Amino acid sequence: MKKILLSVLLAFSILGLSGCLASTYSPVGVNCDYSQGKPLWEMPLDCQGR
Repeated sequence: MKKILLSVLLAFSILGLSGCLASTYSPVGVNCDYSQGKPLWEMPLDCQGR
C-alpha cells in the first residue's frame, strides 16, 4: 500500500513540476526587441503584426 501511495505522490509531483516548467515557456510576454537587427520574419509571430 505504501508503494502505491509513494508512486501516486511521485507522479503528481512530476506533473506539477512539469506544469511549472511549461509555464516558463509561455508565449505571453514575448520580447519584441527590434534593436537586435533581426529581419521581421525572424521575429516571433506576436511581434510581426498581421
